[in-house]
Amino acid sequence: MYLALYRKYRPSTFQGVIGQEHITTSLKNQIKNDAISHAYLFCGTRGTGKTSVAKIFAKSINCENPVDGSPCGKCPTCIALNDASNLDIMEIDAASNNRVDEIRELREKVKYPPVNGKYKVYIIDEVHMLTDSAFNALLKTLEEPPKHVVFVLATTEVQKLPATILSRCLRFDFKLVGIEELENHVKSIFTQEKIAFEDSAVSLIARLGEGSVRDTLSIADMCVAYTNRNVTYDAVLNAVGSIDKTVLNNLASHILTGDVHNLLNELSVVIEKGKNIAQIAKDLANYFRDLAVVKTCENFNAILKYPDSFIKELEKVANSTTTDTILKALKTYSALDDEFRLTTNPRIVLEVASLNLCDEIKNYVGLEKRVEALENKKPQVMQVSAATQPEIVLANPTIQDDEKTLFGKLLVSLRARNEVMLISLLGENTDFRLDGNTLTLLSHSEQEFAVLNKATNISALNDAVKEINANVSVKVEYKKIVKELTTEELLRQKLGDDLNIKE
Repeated sequence: MYLALYRKYRPSTFQGVIGQEHITTSLKNQIKNDAISHAYLFCGTRGTGKTSVAKIFAKSINCENPVDGSPCGKCPTCIALNDASNLDIMEIDAASNNRVDEIRELREKVKYPPVNGKYKVYIIDEVHMLTDSAFNALLKTLEEPPKHVVFVLATTEVQKLPATILSRCLRFDFKLVGIEELENHVKSIFTQEKIAFEDSAVSLIARLGEGSVRDTLSIADMCVAYTNRNVTYDAVLNAVGSIDKTVLNNLASHILTGDVHNLLNELSVVIEKGKNIAQIAKDLANYFRDLAVVKTCENFNAILKYPDSFIKELEKVANSTTTDTILKALKTYSALDDEFRLTTNPRIVLEVASLNLCDEIKNYVGLEKRVEALENKKPQVMQVSAATQPEIVLANPTIQDDEKTLFGKLLVSLRARNEVMLISLLGENTDFRLDGNTLTLLSHSEQEFAVLNKATNISALNDAVKEINANVSVKVEYKKIVKELTTEELLRQKLGDDLNIKE
């Protein structure tokens, strides 16, 4: 009978456990020094080795001749404990044995001494699934068990455990395994199994495993079956149902250019091919993450480990946009998981999120162009009626170069701080002048002035301008524009709009 890779290559010694050296070293030292605690708590994501380490530990503390803290596998005790019917290592699934009666039964059993070894070990998996009454029943036994009993509690959701349980255990946190370690592990197994593979394919399998050794080997198993023992990059994509990279390139290009029509058409084609909608969102999130790596890291090729042809496509797309836009897209698709869980129509969720993103990107790109135009904007002479409102003084028609430079740099500084709203407010309805060390922003819109003049926004403006010149401060004034009226407009104002004027 075929044995799955994750079962066949399950470690039997501490040396075979990958990515958890901080835990295995501590446990080996305890065994060597005969300093065994009465209760352990193993926490961490699924597939990181909690149950495997618990079983190795249970055999190690009973082994007659441990080798570097690991069970020798040859002594009579090890041979007896390898038998699934042994009574000295009891593995209990708390998900299906979570009632108080079952814990009371366990309390009765712990009184009996071990049959073969020195310790009787109880491994309680998914311990967070126990009911409150079951936890209370376990509490006293967990605190003061018989000398021959060791408890190992394993959980993926440690936050659900009562503080009374946590305080009675020696806690170890299992971390996600690194991509490089997973790659080496898969390559080692493929080599032993005489399975042909591409390095880029193994790298993709390791990334899809997301730090879980079991998930990684399950994916590897699936890919081996799909490819008939010749694991290529494209075959892995097809085996796991991920979107082809060319299609991802097209989708991303439509998103970044705000091409809603082609984006919806492309999404429709992908969905109709049977691709899982949650997987589409995940693939898009991973794609924009890759773009962010290309955009920000010099050694992106070593980090991503993609085929050269795909790396070139990523570079092309990354160079066509900004880091802010990429991050905006990455956040959008990364946040859809929770929405998919709460909806009966995930396609609508994906399409609406994509449409909103396109709209935001178009507005953001438009805003960037507006800022660039403002930076190069030449001041215009404004006509003001001194008779009707003599106190109004608009921007000096002979603005000096330092004023223009300062205002332009202020917009650039705001853009670097992602103060999009302030940049938008400092638009066509705002002029400026430099009086000594004070940059005065003259807003001609009462509504925009009210927002700009808020304490938080004044503070943000001053922080931005201080980066340019520490001696300059910002203040905001409202200056109403008074338009010179023509003779016709004056007559209509006095006599009404029904006035007919002959040519």
